[in-house]
Amino acid sequence: MSCELCGKPIVDKPVRIWIEGSQLVVCSQCSRYGSVVKPRTVARPQRIAKRKELSMGFESTVLVSNYNVLIRQARENMGLTQADLAKLIGEKESVVRRLESGRMAPTLELAKKLEKVLKVKLYEEVRQEQEPPKLQEFQLTLGDVAVVRERTSKKTS
Repeated sequence: MSCELCGKPIVDKPVRIWIEGSQLVVCSQCSRYGSVVKPRTVARPQRIAKRKELSMGFESTVLVSNYNVLIRQARENMGLTQADLAKLIGEKESVVRRLESGRMAPTLELAKKLEKVLKVKLYEEVRQEQEPPKLQEFQLTLGDVAVVRERTSKKTS
């Protein structure tokens, strides 16, 4: 390896420096003409969290169909008014009234608050099974994809 500034072969360890906006690899004698570039720190690869369960199922939460009846019965069993329940979950009384009448479906966050206070389940987990992807027995080649046209030759008469 040769010095990019003076052209002599580099005997010692090469030094990377900045000179007038350019980065050069120079010998130790020419390194005094510029500012030494600090070596980059090697970024440690981050550990990727492995999946706990490798399944082909799709899990989702679904609101139970009779959520309004469950909310009203649980509230009445606890002896609470709509205003009391609203204060406990940090919502307006009108929200509780709309939930109990079925005009409004609770969000996941609101349902969690209601489940905690009323001790009922409003969302249930549904697991849908999916078929594993089928492996192809052959490999796709360029010939399978490309459309080949034949040349037409010109006949001269």
